[in-house]
Amino acid sequence: MTLKTSKTRFLRSVFLPLILLVLSHTNAFSQLVVGKVIRDGGTRPVSFANIKLVGGEYARRSVGVSANEDGTFTLAVKYFPSEVEVSAVGYITKRFILTNDKATWTLKLEAESFELEEFVISAEKVTEEELKLPVQIERLDIADLKSTPSFNFYDAVVNLKGVDVATQSIIVSSVNARGFNSTTNLRFKQFTDGIDTQAPGLGFSLGNIVGPTTLDIEGLELIPGPTTSKYGPGAFNGVLLMTTKNPFDYQGLSFEAKGATIATEQFDSQFFAIGNTFLHDLSVRYADEIVKDKVAFKINGSRLSGSDFAAQNYDNIGPGAIFETTHSTRAQGINGVNVYGDDRAALVVVPKDITIPAPGSEPSFPIASERDTLFQATRQGYQEGDLVNYNAENIKFSGAIHVKLTPETELIAESFYGRASTMITGDDRIALRDFEIYQHKLEVKNENFFVRGYTTSQDAGETFNVGKTGESILELAKPSEDWFSQYTRLVAAGRGFANSRRLADSGFPQGEFLNRFEPGTERFDSIRNVIIQSQNPEFGSAIFDRSKLYHAETGININKWDDYFESFEVGANARLYDPESNGTIFTDSIGNDLTNFEYGFYLEATRKINDKLEATFSGRVDKNENFNVVSSQRLSLVKEIGESQFIRGSLQTGLRLPNIREQYFNQNLGDVRLVGGLTDVVDQYDLQGNAFFINSLDKFNEAVQAEANNNGRFGSGPLDVSALRAENFDLLREGIVDNDRFRGIKPERITSFEFGYRGLVENKRLFEVVYYINHYNNFIGTTRVVKPRTSPSTDLQLAMEQALSPGSSENIFVSDNARSSVITQGLELLYDVTSDQGTNFSINMTFANIISDNDDPLTPGFNTPPFKLNMTLGNDKISDKLGAEISWRFRSAFEWESSFVDGTVPGFNTFDFQVTYRIPKIKSAFRIGGNNVLNNQQFNSFGGPEITSYYYVSFSYGLQ
Repeated sequence: MTLKTSKTRFLRSVFLPLILLVLSHTNAFSQLVVGKVIRDGGTRPVSFANIKLVGGEYARRSVGVSANEDGTFTLAVKYFPSEVEVSAVGYITKRFILTNDKATWTLKLEAESFELEEFVISAEKVTEEELKLPVQIERLDIADLKSTPSFNFYDAVVNLKGVDVATQSIIVSSVNARGFNSTTNLRFKQFTDGIDTQAPGLGFSLGNIVGPTTLDIEGLELIPGPTTSKYGPGAFNGVLLMTTKNPFDYQGLSFEAKGATIATEQFDSQFFAIGNTFLHDLSVRYADEIVKDKVAFKINGSRLSGSDFAAQNYDNIGPGAIFETTHSTRAQGINGVNVYGDDRAALVVVPKDITIPAPGSEPSFPIASERDTLFQATRQGYQEGDLVNYNAENIKFSGAIHVKLTPETELIAESFYGRASTMITGDDRIALRDFEIYQHKLEVKNENFFVRGYTTSQDAGETFNVGKTGESILELAKPSEDWFSQYTRLVAAGRGFANSRRLADSGFPQGEFLNRFEPGTERFDSIRNVIIQSQNPEFGSAIFDRSKLYHAETGININKWDDYFESFEVGANARLYDPESNGTIFTDSIGNDLTNFEYGFYLEATRKINDKLEATFSGRVDKNENFNVVSSQRLSLVKEIGESQFIRGSLQTGLRLPNIREQYFNQNLGDVRLVGGLTDVVDQYDLQGNAFFINSLDKFNEAVQAEANNNGRFGSGPLDVSALRAENFDLLREGIVDNDRFRGIKPERITSFEFGYRGLVENKRLFEVVYYINHYNNFIGTTRVVKPRTSPSTDLQLAMEQALSPGSSENIFVSDNARSSVITQGLELLYDVTSDQGTNFSINMTFANIISDNDDPLTPGFNTPPFKLNMTLGNDKISDKLGAEISWRFRSAFEWESSFVDGTVPGFNTFDFQVTYRIPKIKSAFRIGGNNVLNNQQFNSFGGPEITSYYYVSFSYGLQ
């Protein structure tokens, strides 16, 4: 049976019965009630009142609608008479009996007193349903997003408890929770209106470059921790759910204009530093009904442009002091963080009695005149600022048509488009240039079911790899094999470090090589343009990626077991990946078209054990064509321990299938080749017995260098490097790739226990405590090996010499599983209080650490501050026109590990503010705010951009 045939049969066997079952639910409500909610004692409509059916079968589930702005509503009922409960903020909740389907029902609500109104506003902030949720959910609604002091709504998540954000640019940030943060956040999923926002060829979401605009976002929810049983494999550390505005509920024209000033050239430590560059963001939204209460549409557009955050950390992470940023007599092994082409080093011997000219001075002085010396040397690379411009742009369009098939059932056709030019950090620094993502969705849904299908496609445009660009510019002038050979011979001949480097950087011998290309020259710009536009695997850094994915899923709330279950939901999904890189990223070379198919099923059931105790179970099974069937489960218990106070406990397992890159990688980054973990992919490199683990090679080098520079070992005699190396061959033999390595990558797994308390005291004060402990197995990382031209099994001496020479060996990073487990824990605390006057104060703290670690180099970095603190204070209703909010964040220092670079992220604190002035008569508002106004120098991922202070002002029209 062909793959295509099996997919077709699967879709027919799974989705056709489900769709038929779903459609049968749409006829369950056959009688319509039309009505209007007004204020008692007059004709003033009660906007957006809630009308829900109560009593009988509705005692255990919620079915209802919201009134429109003019108070009108349409409700479908099964039978007459039916009882409804009508509620609205500022009015006394009341019940009505609907006896028949007369033309129009008029339901009157009595207004509450001022004191009672304030009470309701406070209590409605957290409902009882939210307090007793079996999982932790962090929510931000429209009001929260508008009042949060941030340039865009997406940045507002940084103030939620337990959340980590890795800023890659002014446009792209990666969101994560509960440890193992990453700029390529493969363990955290993000959805917009049910659409997975990941770029198919990358396997992770690029911030919000294709998501909702500021004017179209209705709210977001962040669920930390493993949620794979509901949201599929990959929701390992959590999910972010973004919801856009329904055009039936939010209509009319709205637009917003923002401007910001950003400091990007050089850090200025003074307080309130106004930046030297600017950022502009324009957004527009229009929505209307085509057919009253039947068909509505919306369109959105936005454009953000300006200067990007710059990654300009040129500190030395090679041998020598961190402040050494240029090669000198005492530092020949410089390796800058955001410098490219200086990564690989060679060992150089300086014979005794060789006189080295002192840089910048006439006299000469002897270096280690009594004995030979061994040191590391690197080439002079190129700073990131020499290779890219920091112009940033993000253009987004979206639109949707909503059709009400029945008053409760909608058909939705929705599309999103995003184009971005900015910087991101993956396995290397990547310059996105006209990078595009298209998403199209078709969905039918109501409160009891949904069926949706969507497709996502990407086009890398003129995107290029910055690290490989720097490497290729060096190699095209003079290959590293020749450069290191010349430099070593010149140093040994006594030409001095500076002169040796100058000659090696030149075209010497003339006619064979070219002089080093110097930044700022026409020759440099010309060769750079050739490289970034070329897909040649040897030297080109252009990235070709037009990958796609196709997804279908359905979910149904089954009500026939209402007497036994509070809720019972089942669902299924199927996904097809279609990577397309012309062999530049994946193994999809000519004649080898790749696809990858996976599917899954889930169920979730909630049962009330007694009046105080409720249990929820969810389970899921998934199958990917390259892996065996896997499953994940969650069992949660929620107990009421007092009025509006609940405790919960849950035990859950989660999994993450290797993504498309981890399976099929075959990308040349210049100094490194990335290879996927499937046996068919990695076997073509024949690494078993023919390559060294890089960490073993590093230990070998360190041992040889330590012995070579040990004054007591050789005294004034000659330095016998060959003998030293031979003495340490055991380290090399232990580092030869063994035969049981690279036998097939496996899914990651997590087992998590969580305990939480959530309580609302005096209807104003919210307390939350969450403790969790996670046990991880089969972590997916990269095994780093170096393959010399000669197999170490054939000639260990020659293989070692080649492995230590950057020009005669190849670094290969293979996606692989860690062989050891890791245990982490965390504690999250929240206190949130709102006064009767509407002033809100919130503080949350997070403690997180690893309690059982290992030295397995494949285990990804925890990359999480051990302590985080967020505080906010604000009142959006100081008056009818004025609102304000301030926030302060603290992050303790932590270690960052990634396939790009490792290092320490210093601790930092930052202060933000926003003031809002509303003009209700014209439905408009002005906002002025600032981020990092204390102007503290900071970055939240090592090797990432420096986040400076910036100030913004905005004007918005069409408040909704």
